[in-house]
Order: sequence, then C-alpha cells, then structure tokens
Amino acid sequence: MILLLAAGTVSCTKWLDVYPRSEITSNKVFDTEDGFYSALAGLYIKMADDNLYGFDLTCGYLDMMGGAVFTGAGNMLTYQANNFYADPMYGPMVAPLQFPAFNYTRGQIRTENTDATLEQIWTKMYNTITNANLLLEELDKAEDGMFETGVKELLRGEALAVRAYLHLDLVRLFQPPYLSENGRTARRIPYMDTLDALTFTPSSTTDEILDKVDADLAEAARIMKENDPISSGKSYYTTMFTTDRRYKLNYYAVKLLQARSFLYRGLNKQAYDAAMEVIEQAQGVGIHFITDAERAKVDSNGTPVDRSCPMENLFAVLTDELDENMRDAVSPSGTRLGYFGRIASNNWLSATPNMTPEAFFSAAGDIRISLWKRTVYPSGMVGKYIRESSKAEDVALYPKQAVTLLKLGEAYLIAAEAAIDAVSPAEGLRLLQQLQTARQGGIYNSSDPEGLRQEILLEYRRETLGDGQLFYAYKRRNEPRLTTLYQTPDYTYYFTMDANKYTPDIPDKEFNAGRTY
Repeated sequence: MILLLAAGTVSCTKWLDVYPRSEITSNKVFDTEDGFYSALAGLYIKMADDNLYGFDLTCGYLDMMGGAVFTGAGNMLTYQANNFYADPMYGPMVAPLQFPAFNYTRGQIRTENTDATLEQIWTKMYNTITNANLLLEELDKAEDGMFETGVKELLRGEALAVRAYLHLDLVRLFQPPYLSENGRTARRIPYMDTLDALTFTPSSTTDEILDKVDADLAEAARIMKENDPISSGKSYYTTMFTTDRRYKLNYYAVKLLQARSFLYRGLNKQAYDAAMEVIEQAQGVGIHFITDAERAKVDSNGTPVDRSCPMENLFAVLTDELDENMRDAVSPSGTRLGYFGRIASNNWLSATPNMTPEAFFSAAGDIRISLWKRTVYPSGMVGKYIRESSKAEDVALYPKQAVTLLKLGEAYLIAAEAAIDAVSPAEGLRLLQQLQTARQGGIYNSSDPEGLRQEILLEYRRETLGDGQLFYAYKRRNEPRLTTLYQTPDYTYYFTMDANKYTPDIPDKEFNAGRTY
C-alpha cells in the first residue's frame, strides 16, 4: 500500500508491510561497490516477478485483456465471468476471466481475487520503484572514487530508467486512456521519487507523471550515451557491465522507452526520432531480426531453439520459471489460469482464409506462425516461451529464459505510426513494410492514413504476442472496439470499449485509505 495517511493519521506498520525495513534502509549494503551492483540487480529480479513482467503483465493477464490469446472460455468468456463469479464452486475457476471480461470496476463485478491480483501488481511495482529511489539516493551520497569511471553514471541511468519504466506502465494500466475525456487530468496514482514513509504522496495527473517519466528518461539517456558499452564501445572491469546488455535497461532500450512514452502522449515527432535512432543503430550493436539460419537451428523435436527471437530484444528480464509458467498456462489442468482461463488452442495463429478478419496473419509463410505455434502435443498452443525438450543436449542450445519487454519490432511499429503525422504516410508505410518483409508476411500497400493505422494495430497483434503490448495499443488509441480471437467465418467478436473497461480501478486498500478519485 502506498497511501497510509488518512484523516491525519499514519500507519507505519501498514507501510512496512509493503516496504520492509530491510528494503528501505541501507544496513551498510552501500558501504561497498558490490552493494550498489547487488541493489541494481535486485531491481531487475523484482521486475521479473510472476506478478509483474515474469507473467501477469506480459504473457498472462495483459495478453488476455488485449485479446492477444484465445482463452479456454471462447465465446462464453463474458457469460461465465459475469454469471459464475460468486459461485462457491465455479467462482475460483472463472476468476482469471474477470480480466479479459474487464470486470475490475468498483461498484460493478469486482471480486476479491481480482482486487488481490491488482494489489499484488500495484504493491510490487511501487516496491521496486522505492528500491530504485533508494539506489538513486545512495548514489548521490557515494564518493565518485568508489567506482570505475563511467560506472556510477550507468548505475544512475539504469535506476532512473527502471523508475520511469514502472511509472509509465502504472499510467498505462491504472490511469484512463490518454485520449478519453479525463485521460490527461485524472488523478489515480502517485509518482514516487522519495523514501519518506511517513509522508503521503498525493496522486498526480497523467501529464504530471509523464512529464517526470520523460525527464527521468532524458537524464538516463544523457548520462548513458557516452558510458554504456552498447552505445559508447567502452569496456569495464566490473562484471555487472560486461554481461549481455540486453538484459539491462541499456541506452538503446531507454531510447525505445522514450519513443513508447512519446507515442502515448501523441508527441509523434519525438517518438519517431527516438525510435529511428534505435532502428538505425540496432544492426551495429548486434540487434537484428531473426534470420533464416537462426530459425534453422532446432532441437530434437524440430522446434527452433530461438523461437522467442532473443536477438531482437532491446530489453528482457530473466526468469527461470518462464517455461514452467507457460506450460501451466496452456494446460487444462494448470493452476495459474485454470481450465476456463487457460490459453487454449490457437487456430488463429495462422492465415486461415475463412476467418473474420481473415488476416490476423495475412500470409501463411509469416515466420511468426511457425516460430510461436506449438507443433508438439498439445499442438496449436502459443509456444513462444516454451522449451519443447528437457534433454541435456537440447537445453544446451536454448537461450536464457527471458520475457521480452522492449524489442526491435516495436521500434518499427512506433516509428511507422508516429511517421504518419510527423513525417508522411509514405514514410509510415515504408517502415511497416520493412517489418513485414522481415517477417515474410503479407505486405500492406496503402498509404491511406486511417487504413495504415489499422494495419499497424493488426501488426501489434502479430508482433507482440507474449509481450503484453496489444492491450496498451488499443487503450492508447482509445479504440471503441477491441477485437477478440474468437472468430467464425461469419462473425467478428469484439468488446465495445469505454474508459471503465480500459481502466482497472486501483486496489481497494488504496481507495479505502483515502486515495479517491
């Protein structure tokens, strides 16, 4: 819980339930250089938590909310969610369906399970932010001579970027759509940049928070550009900065995060420029679309070992539970999403011509189909993050288990969409076609601005499976319809959306303690 001050009183006990004393005091952790490295590593470990980007905010609830996956409930999803949520037997079974049914508004259908899930997300995000603030505070106190030249700047840049990443996603999740009536002025969440547990931090407007997010990212980019090995070519003795920078918020990840934030606010020229810097420099720093040769590297089942396309990542978080979580999510007997919420058979992961719309994937040769669709039992499921073999010789071939948070494909999507207004529709089409060519899919050929925007939205569905970004793309545009993956030759199933459906209410503990709106 963030808010503890209500009616003039403060509950330190409640605060420390969320921010344990060991995590908001240094306890001599920062007396040594290694202590700072451990603190930074701890931020990424927290981000990889199953309730955050290890599952719920990527390939779990966020993909379900965006209609990126087809759940076991199919066309009965809303009926089951709305009619069985209070049933003693079926209530727990349909609990995960409350998220893709958008049942998270107070005063309507909002179960204790739904609130508990949102509370976990809220608490762990702000807990991580608090630890980032602690690291930043201790860096301000630390003597420059404690670190190798450039390292202190990297530590500060990454901590700022973590704080910005989390605040941006708190905005995208808990604030109303930016283009809605109250999208810029609503006050539901606080921006946290202190460690003062006894001071209530009021909620801020979306614009106020995003101003601070953009300032954090601008400062991070400024100090990292000449110090990050990925952008400067520098090398360090410190192990923390000699490992693969794609598992850290490196300079180019920060630039793509800037582009994501700018696009959210409709700052198209800034979004285009930031995304283009990533696109133009990616190849030179080893970030590229998966090649035919890389796809041909397979395990003993014939499945590409690099099916998750790790070479395309700007930033990913490591989690050893990823394969296990995804296997559970597609299993009828799984415990994470249950029978009705499971990520079920995905016939849509194809270019099936008799489906409506007929081209979620517009060409059967689109490589994302063969990469991300399971061909082993149970076939047809999303397999992007699943390792199909446990044989030692196969495990040795697999990349590290990591969930994608920022990737090259998103840079093209952002640049293409921003270019429509910032440069020209022709430039937007050029960038979209480059992405589609790399995916060996259908090539869109119209530069009509509205048609191009809709094709880019379709491409978000194709490109960001497992990343949790499709829901945010719909919400950013305040789209009146959110298309689901339950399709027939005659019908397109969709949700009619509004600000309430796009916006989960904040946890009850926060609201009841006084963070009202």
